[in-house]
Amino acid sequence: MPSLDPHLKEILLQLAAAPQPSSLEEMRAAVIANAARMPKRPVRIAGTRDLTLPGPAADLPARLYTPEGEGPHPLTVYFHGGGFVAYSIETHDSVCRELCAGARSAVLSVEYRLAPEHRFPAAVEDAYAALCWAAANGEALGADTSRLAVAGDSAGASLAMACTLRARDEGGPPLRAQLLIYPAADFVNVDRYPSRRENAEGFFLTEERMRFFGQMYLADPAHAAHPHVSPLHAAELHGLPPALVMTAEFDPLRDEGAAYAEALRQAGVRAEHLPGPGMIHGFANMTALSPAAAALLDRAAAWLGAELTAPPRVSVEGSR
Repeated sequence: MPSLDPHLKEILLQLAAAPQPSSLEEMRAAVIANAARMPKRPVRIAGTRDLTLPGPAADLPARLYTPEGEGPHPLTVYFHGGGFVAYSIETHDSVCRELCAGARSAVLSVEYRLAPEHRFPAAVEDAYAALCWAAANGEALGADTSRLAVAGDSAGASLAMACTLRARDEGGPPLRAQLLIYPAADFVNVDRYPSRRENAEGFFLTEERMRFFGQMYLADPAHAAHPHVSPLHAAELHGLPPALVMTAEFDPLRDEGAAYAEALRQAGVRAEHLPGPGMIHGFANMTALSPAAAALLDRAAAWLGAELTAPPRVSVEGSR
């Protein structure tokens, strides 16, 4: 029988006992408060620097994390999760610190415009603009942008996937890797995935909340099939960077994440699926409370570091 991580079970009990937000504004306030209370796993990095970078509509807040040791270091551009409607670089500070230390990569965490004030494709446009800016400004960032990756969790992983498609299709920055933490990969065929039913409620991210996020993010329901929203509906997935897709056992998004890893492999892309036994959606932000969650994020960071330091490999598909 599947077994929920006991440390995460305690978090779920605490969340269930707390007052539930009744509006988007209350949700946004709650996630900020919860993030501030969440313990952080101590890691050693050289430092951080807040900056802004040019976006397509306005400047985008960002935070640069620099690892210890002599640089220039590889660079990972990171996009936070939050259903496209909430969270920020502040709420995901600990994740970025841990990836920075574990991968020995500089990490540029970028905020993007949120829905419903700014619906699709605003977040995708911001994310891709940030990636292109980072690739062109390695010296200012003290980073080696010939070793460049994208990463994100949940909605942020969706943005990372969109960036890989745009970089391939628009002659954008060459990418060494994509780290996708419990990604949303299919807004169309949601009934196809058993995890959507098995984990529909009781495990932090619910099916009802995902429907709400989709309504907030997509002004037109037809946008759900756009490959920058649902990459499993992309006509071609060849030529994308190597991927690590992390999923959580008790997550509605579990099965579509696994399906995306398999679709990448079928397209000739090196892709690994790292399942998270006993995990729930959001576990990457809970590593100080769950040793199992910490071990999984460490494995992801090690994979990212290895991809960024190894000589680039060109596959048959990638050389098209």
